[in-house]
Amino acid sequence: MRLIGRLLPWFALLLVVGLSSDALGCPNCKEALANQDGDAMRLANGYSWSIILMISMPFAILGTGMLMVVRAVRRGGFPEL
Repeated sequence: MRLIGRLLPWFALLLVVGLSSDALGCPNCKEALANQDGDAMRLANGYSWSIILMISMPFAILGTGMLMVVRAVRRGGFPEL
């Protein structure tokens, strides 16, 4: 059980990174912008990065909260459940 608890965050990170290429937004907008050059291509890359960051924020917030609770329990700040 302890091994699963240690590997679960790494598996979740691998899953998010592996599926991030699928989070490219609207297919029509992506294709229309990707076929152009210059500023339009930079705009398409900006859309991709903004979507990836918006998807990753809930995981980052929940992960930070879980880390804080685990550290507090290990240090004796919270009673064991």
